[in-house]
Amino acid sequence: MPTVKLTYFNLRARAEPCRLLLAYSGTQYEDERLTAPWDDMAPWTALKPKTPWGQIPMLTWDGEVIAQSMACARFLAREFGLAGRNSMEMAQVDEIIDVIQDLLNAYYSLYHAKDTAGQQKHLETTVATGMGQLEKKLESRGGQFMVGNAFSWADLHLFFYVNDMQLMTNKAVDAAFPKIQNLVQRVASIPNIKAWVDSRPATAL
Repeated sequence: MPTVKLTYFNLRARAEPCRLLLAYSGTQYEDERLTAPWDDMAPWTALKPKTPWGQIPMLTWDGEVIAQSMACARFLAREFGLAGRNSMEMAQVDEIIDVIQDLLNAYYSLYHAKDTAGQQKHLETTVATGMGQLEKKLESRGGQFMVGNAFSWADLHLFFYVNDMQLMTNKAVDAAFPKIQNLVQRVASIPNIKAWVDSRPATAL
């Protein structure tokens, strides 16, 4: 078994896709959590110069350090057989991930800007449109999984997005999309995922 450490703040946010992948695989790892910077900047100030790009999350795998949240998650997805079974499926998984990341990054920007009106408009327009497009794509591929009629990182990331938006906004963004809602519920019931979600620290983001 590899020696694995994931370094991030005591938040879900950018590290949670990796934590979910690690949980799904059953991989033992060190979940190193720094105090959120708005609570205490000192731990991050000390660590920042030692990181490759001056940011976290940071994944250490058998002594090799990988930074950039999606690079870390993509590596884990490949290691655990969830990145797609051929080049076309890999591209289709990446496509879904990128759509979700666009939605998430737009919301994070509004959240950090404390733009309440913008957040509401985002939920009513951009998220509704994006979820509709994802529902249509899911339907076109048989309605069970996002890619290749098999469980992949695309499904896990969709679960992460819906679950995190519920926690951040108190809104079920999948409420009007029955096929996504069903998929999210199935992912939530995977034993390793359920165990992680039930036991992980409760955090603001």
